[in-house]
Amino acid sequence: MTQLIINSVTGFVPPFSGYVCDFYGNQCVYIGIISSLPTTITLPSQYDNAPVITLKLVDNNCEKSTILYCADLPPTDKQFQDGEFFFFMDGDNYEFQ
Repeated sequence: MTQLIINSVTGFVPPFSGYVCDFYGNQCVYIGIISSLPTTITLPSQYDNAPVITLKLVDNNCEKSTILYCADLPPTDKQFQDGEFFFFMDGDNYEFQ
């Protein structure tokens, strides 16, 4: 399960709707209303191994799409995992020894 953290969106003020789509902006899956920022979004399982996704945000006035290369997203599978690894908000992983 992959998660995405949205800290801010230029030109948008919550609430707005969020969608995750394939690279071409097709096969979109509604992920819900984003009512405050920052927010964490769990990507639908069909995008777990996708190399690229499109995040689409829609409010009453406009639509904004951003292509995200998933290899650039920090991993979340070791977030606070059993005291051995610690995941910081800046994307760095630290292994305790």
